[in-house]
Amino acid sequence: MAQLASYPPSSVLPVRRSRLTTALWWIMLVLSAGVVVYASSYFLLLPHDRHFARYIVPLRLHIAGGMGALLAGPWQFSHWLRSRALNLHRWLGRFYLLAVMLGSFAGFAMAVVSKEGIATHLGFGILAVLWFFTGLEAYRKIRAGNIVAHRQWMIRNFALTLAAVTLRVYMPIMLAVLHWPFRLTFITASWLCWVPNALIAEWMIRRQRS
Repeated sequence: MAQLASYPPSSVLPVRRSRLTTALWWIMLVLSAGVVVYASSYFLLLPHDRHFARYIVPLRLHIAGGMGALLAGPWQFSHWLRSRALNLHRWLGRFYLLAVMLGSFAGFAMAVVSKEGIATHLGFGILAVLWFFTGLEAYRKIRAGNIVAHRQWMIRNFALTLAAVTLRVYMPIMLAVLHWPFRLTFITASWLCWVPNALIAEWMIRRQRS
């Protein structure tokens, strides 16, 4: 990561950002913080759901990793932070990737015992595997001094981190608005929370390349 200092900030992200990009960044930050506040309740009280209560240790480890990633992640895309506090950006990046590692390992353990069978085992399990390996690839690229590729893998990784946000957007809609049964909702959400995010991330990367 020491090689990062040899690159001008403009090589990572253009200085001028559109109002839409800024607005989306703030929305991302606020939603991430909201999920962190909600998730913190799992450390104060045992969940009412017997299934979650049974696996409370891996559940809390997964939540802790997710909370850390959601808190640090948005700031990794802040040009202001990179251009004014590069060392802080680096240390936040290390913290973020450690949080992803913790969250993905514990998330995979939770996926194996998730409700509703093989469909959710696969949905959440693949998410956990991709979450870990995209973070690992982002780390490998920055160690090699390839900032462009590092940023692309970070986009992919944080898109998967945001599955924690999109899951909590989709499930209330499916349950309270569409009145779907829980089984159908949970199976659908186990894939819907991250697949569109990953596709949008790829679209963003290809758009930047062109």
